[in-house]
Amino acid sequence: MGRVSLAWNTLTRIIGNVPIIDHSVSRILKSGASIFMLHRVLPRDHASYDPGLVTSTDVLADFLDWLSEHFQVRPLDEVALRAETLHGGSPPCAITFDDGWLDNYLYAFPALKERALPASIFLPVSFIGTNRRFWPELLWSCLEKLKLIAQRREILAEATRRFPWSPPVAARQSDVDLRRLLMTRSSQEAEEFVHHLAELIGLSEVRRDRAWLNWDEVRKMEDAGISFGSHTMNHALLTGMPPSEAVSEIRRSREELTERLGHEVLGFAYPWGRASLVTREAVRDAGYRFALTTRPGLVKKGTDPWLLPRLAAGNSVLCRTFSDPFHAKGVKLSLTRSMLFPRSANSSTAAGKANPRRIKIVFVIDQITEWEGGTERQLQALIQGLDLNYFDPELWFIFPVDKLPRETLPCPTRWVCSDQTRIPSFPVRLFRLMKLLRKIRPQIVQTFFIEGIFAGILGSWLIRVPQIVGSARNAGHWKKRRHRIAFRSVARLAHHWQCNSRALWDYVRKDEGVRPSRIEILPNAIDLCRFRPPSQQERLAMRHQLRLSGEGPFVVSVANLAPIKDLPLLLDAANLLQSDLRNAIYLFVGEGPLRAALQLRAEQLGLAQAVRFVGRQADVRPYLAAADFGVITSRSEGSSNSLLEYMAMGLPSVVTEIPANRELVNGLFFTPGDAAGLSQQLLMLWRDATLCSRLRAQYAQTALEFSLQKFIRRTQGFYTKLAAQAL
Repeated sequence: MGRVSLAWNTLTRIIGNVPIIDHSVSRILKSGASIFMLHRVLPRDHASYDPGLVTSTDVLADFLDWLSEHFQVRPLDEVALRAETLHGGSPPCAITFDDGWLDNYLYAFPALKERALPASIFLPVSFIGTNRRFWPELLWSCLEKLKLIAQRREILAEATRRFPWSPPVAARQSDVDLRRLLMTRSSQEAEEFVHHLAELIGLSEVRRDRAWLNWDEVRKMEDAGISFGSHTMNHALLTGMPPSEAVSEIRRSREELTERLGHEVLGFAYPWGRASLVTREAVRDAGYRFALTTRPGLVKKGTDPWLLPRLAAGNSVLCRTFSDPFHAKGVKLSLTRSMLFPRSANSSTAAGKANPRRIKIVFVIDQITEWEGGTERQLQALIQGLDLNYFDPELWFIFPVDKLPRETLPCPTRWVCSDQTRIPSFPVRLFRLMKLLRKIRPQIVQTFFIEGIFAGILGSWLIRVPQIVGSARNAGHWKKRRHRIAFRSVARLAHHWQCNSRALWDYVRKDEGVRPSRIEILPNAIDLCRFRPPSQQERLAMRHQLRLSGEGPFVVSVANLAPIKDLPLLLDAANLLQSDLRNAIYLFVGEGPLRAALQLRAEQLGLAQAVRFVGRQADVRPYLAAADFGVITSRSEGSSNSLLEYMAMGLPSVVTEIPANRELVNGLFFTPGDAAGLSQQLLMLWRDATLCSRLRAQYAQTALEFSLQKFIRRTQGFYTKLAAQAL
C-alpha cells in the first residue's frame, strides 16, 4: 500500500469515528444498491504480485459479517436488474469477484457458504482450468529477477528495441512506469513484450501450479448458489484492441460459458473496468442483460444496466494497512470517498451519444498533390486500415487540391477552402474550419503538416473536440524560428501526439514540450506481401527488365531529391569507388528540386555512365529487387519508409548514423556527410557475402514488427482507446 493510500486510509479511519460523519455516510450508502468488487482472497502470509487485488481471509470474514448485519446481500442479477424493487430497512448489495482465481474456491467459497451468502464470479474463459498467468504477474516476476542482474538497463533496452511502439528506456524511471506503459497497449502487445523480456532473462514461467478455477470447481460452486458471468475469453483490454476483436471476445465468451454451464449467462464484467460506447453496444447485442465497470458508485433508478458501477473492497479499502484488521467506519467513509472523488475516469462512460456504433474521426491536412510521400502514404494506409463498421473517417483539406485524383481518396473528403483562385486569410480559414467542426462534431480530430497542425489543433481546442491528436512525422528540420514558436504554443493544446519512431517521441517531448504520457508511437506500415525478398531468378529478370547489365554491384537510393536527403554524398562516394568498383551502377529513384544539379555533378565527376536518374516511381519494387545494396544518405529522418522497404526486400544497406535509422537496423552506418565512410561500407558489403546474409536475416525479423496487419491493429486500437477517453 502506497504512502498516499496509507495517509488517506488513516484519515478516513479517524474521520469515520465522528458520529455526524458516520451518520451522513450511512445515508449515502442507503441511497442506492451497492455492488462490491473483490478479486483474490489469500491468507495473510501469502505473497501476491498485486497486493491491491488481495483481501485477507480474516478481513473477508469480518467484511461478510458486516455486510450481513448492515445490508441485504442479494444475488447480483436482482441488484443489477431490479434494485429499485428491493425494499426493506437495509440497503441491498451484491458481492462479486473478478478473474476466477483458484483462491476464490479455496478461501472465499467456504466463507460465503458458511453464511449462506450469494456471490458472482466473472471468468476469463480461456484461463479457466489452465496454468496460464496474467501478463502483469509475469512482468512482476521479471522485474523481481532483474533486480538481481547488473545489466538490468541493458536488458530492458534490448527488450524495448524489439518493439518499435515502445518509448526509449530512459523515459521509464521506474517499474511502475513500465507497467503503466503496457497498460496503454493492447493485451496482445503487452503479453508479447513481457514474454520476450522473460526469454531474455531466462524466466520461461512464473509458476507451474494452477492459479485459476477449473470447470469442476465452477460447477460445485454453482450448485451451492454462486453465479458466474463473463470476463471475456482472454481478459482482454477491450478499449485497446480493434473493435471487431473486442466484439469477438465478448460474444465467444458468452457462447462458451453458456455451453459449459448449460444455461443462459446474464452478466459481463469489463476487464480492468474499461468500457466504451462501442463495447457497451457489443455487450448488449451479445445478449447479456447487464455489465459491470469499475467506476465507483451506487446502482439507482435509471442507472445504465450495461455500465453498472461497483465499489472496490480489498484490503487497501477495508483496512488501514494491509496488516491491520477490518475497520467498518473507515470502510464506509472510504467507499463514499471513492464515489465522490474517483481517482480515474478511464472506466467511466456515458450512454445516449449519437451513433454509438461508429467513431467519428476527422483528419485535417494542408493539402496533398500525390500519395507517394512518406506521410501521405502512411496517412492513406491509416485511413484504409479502419474498419468502417466501427469507424467513420473523413479527410479535410484546408487548401484546394487540383492534382489529386478523386478516385484515390480513401474516405469522404471536404475542403475548407475550395476556390483555387482566391485563398482567404488565416483567420478566415480558421473560422471556416471551426464552423465545419461544430457541424460534424467528431469525437477525434487528427492533424498533419504545418497549417493542418496549427489550425487543426487550435480550432479543435476552441470548440472543445473531445480528443485532439497532433502528428509528428519528421524532426522539424524545416522549421524556422516563427514555426517553432507557433508549434510550441499549440502543441500542449493537443490531448495526444502521434509519431512513428522513438527518435520523434524524444523530439516531441523535448522540442515541443509535450508530456511523455501524451505521446504515442505508431510505427510505419510495410506490406510484407508486396515487399518481400526476391529469388535469384526474379532478381535477374528485374535487371533484364530495367536494362541493367554488367557485374555490378547495383546500388539503389530511394529518396526525394531534396537537400535534407544529402544525395550529393552518394555521388562523392561513387567517385571514391571508381577504381575499386569499376562496374558499379547507382540508381537514384525519386524526384525533386536538386535533380538538375545532381545530374550536372555526376557528369563533372565522370559518373554519367554509372549513375541513372529514373525519377519518381509509383512502384519501387523492381528497382529494389534488381539492386545488390541500398543506401540512405539523409541527415534527418522521422522513420524512413525507404529503409523499411529495403529491409522487407532483404536488401543489405548502408545508412546514416542518425537515431531514427539506428532504431531500425544494427548496421552498416556511416557518419552523416562522410563520403569516405559510405564508400568503405559499400566496399565491405561487396566483399563480404556472410555479412550480407546476416543483415538479410536481421532485416526479415525486424520487418515483421512493421507489417501492415500489425499497423492496422495498432491504428484501430489507438482510436478505440481515444474514443473511450472522449466520453
